[in-house]
Amino acid sequence: MNFDGILAAVGEFGRYQKILIFLLWLSSIPDPWCSLSNTFFSASTDHYCRVFANQTYQQDSPLKNCTIPYDASNGWDQCHRYDINVSDGISPDVCFPRDSKIKCDSGWVYDRSTYENTVVFDFNLVCDKDWMKELSKSIVGVGQLVGSVVLGQLADIFGRKTILIAGAFFLALTGVGTAFSPWFPMFVVGQFLISALGMGINLVLFILGTEYVGPTYRASTAMFFTTGSSVGYVALSGIAYGLQGDWRHLQLVTGSVYFLFLAHCWLLPESARWLIQKKKYQKAESIIKKMAKTNSAHIPEKLFPDVGGSVQEPSLGNTVTVEIVKVKDRQNTMLDLFKTPKLRNRTLNLCFIWFTNSFVFYGISFNTDALHANPYVSSAILAAIEIPATLPGWWVIHKYGRRWPLCLSMALCGLFLSGSAFVSNPTALIVLVVAAKGCSTVSFSTIYIFTAELFPTTVRNSGIGITSTLGRFGTIVSPYAMLLVNIWHPLPFFVMGLTSCVAGALGLLLPETLNRDLPDTLEEGETFGTKTTREKQVDGHGDDDSLPDDDNDHVDISSPHAVLISNDNMQ
Repeated sequence: MNFDGILAAVGEFGRYQKILIFLLWLSSIPDPWCSLSNTFFSASTDHYCRVFANQTYQQDSPLKNCTIPYDASNGWDQCHRYDINVSDGISPDVCFPRDSKIKCDSGWVYDRSTYENTVVFDFNLVCDKDWMKELSKSIVGVGQLVGSVVLGQLADIFGRKTILIAGAFFLALTGVGTAFSPWFPMFVVGQFLISALGMGINLVLFILGTEYVGPTYRASTAMFFTTGSSVGYVALSGIAYGLQGDWRHLQLVTGSVYFLFLAHCWLLPESARWLIQKKKYQKAESIIKKMAKTNSAHIPEKLFPDVGGSVQEPSLGNTVTVEIVKVKDRQNTMLDLFKTPKLRNRTLNLCFIWFTNSFVFYGISFNTDALHANPYVSSAILAAIEIPATLPGWWVIHKYGRRWPLCLSMALCGLFLSGSAFVSNPTALIVLVVAAKGCSTVSFSTIYIFTAELFPTTVRNSGIGITSTLGRFGTIVSPYAMLLVNIWHPLPFFVMGLTSCVAGALGLLLPETLNRDLPDTLEEGETFGTKTTREKQVDGHGDDDSLPDDDNDHVDISSPHAVLISNDNMQ
């Protein structure tokens, strides 16, 4: 039974879908809290060696002048102090001469005017431990990598709703527990689990929305869905500011919200498309009838047959006989994406595009200091630009398809970032970086819907899982890419820009998916976008894959059941 045909009968985007998409949109708001909170958690500020136990940070003081080395080129030394004893007070005899320096042996004092407390302050991740700060950011990408693969595969096996409920429960527990981490390794493990569960939940939410709307509305649904994350990103900046940058309080709030999300999950239905693929026809029929009732649509009393039965196809004007013969069940996995040439090439191509999108998106997002002295304002600007960027992006992909908008947005993003490498004016730099972030938002939201449409239903979650997994490598390396400033200060943005241009060009090799039925089986996925498929769409058969290609009986051997379909005039 073809689900796109069912949608044509009950409504591609009726009242039921509108309510569902709004609920999914609300669910997507906390998503950036799992992936971008570390921008505030691991923030660093000015610091210098501590001398007294109760010492506080001061921009300039006699004690600082006496104990901390100063260089006109590099400013105050953050990792060393003079080897002198000022316990008896400060005097010229004590402060001068200062011949030797030692590493900070009593900790550091930090500038807390912007952040009340960060992981850097709590665990002294400075100087020799500065690499740990970048590690805590990269571990977010590692978690996203694992979560997109594992939860994506589990959602294809156990169902979308099951994974949403289980993921929200464990995410809430982990988020709250991480806020009380007494050691840095525990914090890192918590960040890994939070990002893994958050990424898996977000992917399943997106897939669930995609599978419930018809081809005409998939693009607008995807774009609307992405604005939820953008709103959450802006809200994250406000929450962090309201909590004065205290990482423990921020982690507690962002983790606790998933207890509310857990209750919200019970309002969401299981994917009827997935239920049909799993032959759970009774549950699928119950959901479809509820959808039809909400949309004020009329469908046959009996949608799915028992083995050997018959049913009226709701998407057709005539009655067809469906004879079902039981064949051996087979569970498709992500390995099936690499067994045929076209699916394999598309999967590898999408992996690189996902990598580039993550590399650029998070590379810009983690570098908030490039825009404004206040990190909360910088984060809010980079978040807010995503919302208006989705509006023209939605119109373009709705009218002109997915392929060209993806390629052009990535190419423009690359040109803006590469151009920023040769700009010295601060205002011009801000304009170029913000414009690049807007283009990156368009390409990221496009690649979500594009990937979901290219992969067949049987491996759709797995397909998005593996491509977004490779994308997470971009998240992992993006913090370390900023170390390229030691070679040439504009080099990080230049490298990101060049990579984006290359990925945009490779996107031209993918087939267009605008207003085309989603492939359900591996065979349909392999032939999707070929000449045969395009001719079938033109002939008017693309709206219902259950129609035969010619006047002969057609057997779909790719599904767990072999389906024999013949027209009334052939009986």
